[in-house]
Amino acid sequence: MKKQISVLLVEDQQAEAIVVTRLLSHSAYGNFSVTVAVALADAIEQLGKNSFDACLLDLGLPDGHGIESLRQVRSVDGCIPIVVLTGNDDENNGLTAIETGAQDYLAKDFVNSRTVSRALLFAIARQNTMLGHAADAQTDMLTGLPNRRLLSRDFDRMSNQFDLLSVALLDIDNFKTINDLHGHLIGDRVLQHVASLVRDNAGNNIQAARFGGEEFTLLIPDSGIDATVDYASDLLSKIENATLEIDGKSISVTASIGLTSVRNEEGLDESLRRADQALYSAKHTGRNRVCVNDA
Repeated sequence: MKKQISVLLVEDQQAEAIVVTRLLSHSAYGNFSVTVAVALADAIEQLGKNSFDACLLDLGLPDGHGIESLRQVRSVDGCIPIVVLTGNDDENNGLTAIETGAQDYLAKDFVNSRTVSRALLFAIARQNTMLGHAADAQTDMLTGLPNRRLLSRDFDRMSNQFDLLSVALLDIDNFKTINDLHGHLIGDRVLQHVASLVRDNAGNNIQAARFGGEEFTLLIPDSGIDATVDYASDLLSKIENATLEIDGKSISVTASIGLTSVRNEEGLDESLRRADQALYSAKHTGRNRVCVNDA
């Protein structure tokens, strides 16, 4: 049985909504399930409550303003594939919709089971390809963690979302020695090992990223500095106690962490600079410890 494809149809004209729903329900091209929203406000509410595979969006909504309706839907769900329905075969309007974030457009005069099904399926495929390329560009290939590019975006989002935000900079201790003794392939395994521990202990709101080399960054929201120190200390203990076994060799790994609290209107670079100062202190006072810079 084909996977069900959930579609949000945003259409204020009941007769047209019924026609499109029937076309998709009896489509030979996919197993479609349709939810109808009769207004833009209804669509936004549905997107907030439910997950959809694609959206069919009429630009002539009573509470919408043409292309602005598309922008509003895209602002609520930045990833959903969107096919715009237009009242006529207006190439300029369709191109504007695509430039604004739609994957395709379809004139209502040309809607039939085949055209609407294929438009939705192709829109989903295009969006998945685009998201795949975007994920590759923002993911560290060795560890699978977000890279510095995505870290910057997460910092901007979280600094606006949370009243309290801390930045932790974690560096594997004596990593050059590990590479020199065991080789770079083992060094890569150590990076993957630590990345896995960082990821597994990040929780729901903490964002982890590979910063570069043997350094990792964590954005820790909604915790005072004392609670953040406790979290960081616990993470270091787990790294220390998780001995890595490779080809009969036992490799012990420790790390150090520098912590700082993000100040009002402070950017990522300044926060990282102060976290790096704290990390320097941790490295020069014995390693395998947490140091804080809130000066």
